[in-house]
Amino acid sequence: MHGKTTQDLLKLAFENIKRIELSEELPVEDSIDRIISENIVPANNVPPFVRSAVDGFALIYSDVFEKGINRFKVVAQITAGYSGVLNPLNSGEAAFVTTGAPVPPNADSVVLVEDVEEYSNGRMSYKKEIEKGSYISQVGDDIKAGELLFKRGHKIRICDIAALSGIGLKYISVYKKPVVGILSGGNELISPGEDISGNKIYDINTTVLKSLVKDAGGIPEVIGAVEDKLDRLIDTLADSDKSKKYDLIISTGGTGASFLVLENKEITNFYDLIPSAIEKTGKLLFHGVRLVPGKPTSFGILNYGTPIFALAGWPYSAIITFDLFVRPYIQKMMNTTNIYKKYPAVFAKLKEDASSEEGVRKYFQVKLINEAGTLFASLIPFPKPPSAARSLSPMIKASGSFVMDEDTTLIKAGSIVEITLNDYEADMEK
Repeated sequence: MHGKTTQDLLKLAFENIKRIELSEELPVEDSIDRIISENIVPANNVPPFVRSAVDGFALIYSDVFEKGINRFKVVAQITAGYSGVLNPLNSGEAAFVTTGAPVPPNADSVVLVEDVEEYSNGRMSYKKEIEKGSYISQVGDDIKAGELLFKRGHKIRICDIAALSGIGLKYISVYKKPVVGILSGGNELISPGEDISGNKIYDINTTVLKSLVKDAGGIPEVIGAVEDKLDRLIDTLADSDKSKKYDLIISTGGTGASFLVLENKEITNFYDLIPSAIEKTGKLLFHGVRLVPGKPTSFGILNYGTPIFALAGWPYSAIITFDLFVRPYIQKMMNTTNIYKKYPAVFAKLKEDASSEEGVRKYFQVKLINEAGTLFASLIPFPKPPSAARSLSPMIKASGSFVMDEDTTLIKAGSIVEITLNDYEADMEK
């Protein structure tokens, strides 16, 4: 259970996944980023009729290709939404059609209006080559009725909303969002907005985790900040678990003693409060991971089935370990078959050497710099004393981060590294 890799923790957590089973109906326009809870098989074709893709003239391909006709009688003007009778075209006839308009029977091609040589007195001259079927969309050419469009578990994107609307859906069945309880441990914590005094600090993690849970697709609910007393933590975890209110609980703080944990030494002390409380109210399945920041990260299942991630108390560590462990767990809870959300990555040339202890996965924050078209990544120094987890400033200053795996101890300057951006648009110095 102690001192394992990030892959070990992810594997164990995924083996103990608590999937969302309940669904709800939403208006299609409100369903962006939600997860479809049933297969979508359209009842309607898109398009539902043969339509023109451009403004132009519908005609019969063989008139041009086989009969050499280049002057046509224009027998109809058809616009989008036309509801009149569509009479079939005869040889030598054409119909003016606008984009999205139905094409008359027998017409099998449309020519662009700008390619027409002359159009006057009900006659149209066309002398260019023509391709059969040009600029015509057949029935079901875009989406076919009766064929699977989206599988259960698909995350809805903007383009999917267009498709769902296109097949006539007003409502869509999606999985409910997981409710995630947030618990902070610490005698020193007060809420932002209160007057600070003595040796108190603001409860950063609750605010940050609320935002992260929302970003991952969950509904955050604050359980609260609990003082550093084992019996209080046990009561809070037991009550939260028994209430069945939460699909997942995240705690921060009170995970401690990480260096001793990594040395595989059994330890129970003041700083191991939350792992101890998990053991008293369920099963502690994992405590201690070879990771910087985030060494004391823990995972367990409480007696009434609520999974819990116990993250370290430093905000930087909580952010890193949330994205590494909790975000993919929430995504799997929501039955996703495609990634719910993931920050993009770029490749850059490292400006300085980066080093790590053997056997530890370590994160480095970097500033991206564009020099004459080459993208460089400059290391942001760790704060003193040397703890990556204690300060927020490295992440605030950074464009993104890269990770050194457990088997690597040195990456030399000039090496190409993959940078995961801290946001969807990196701030790059020039």
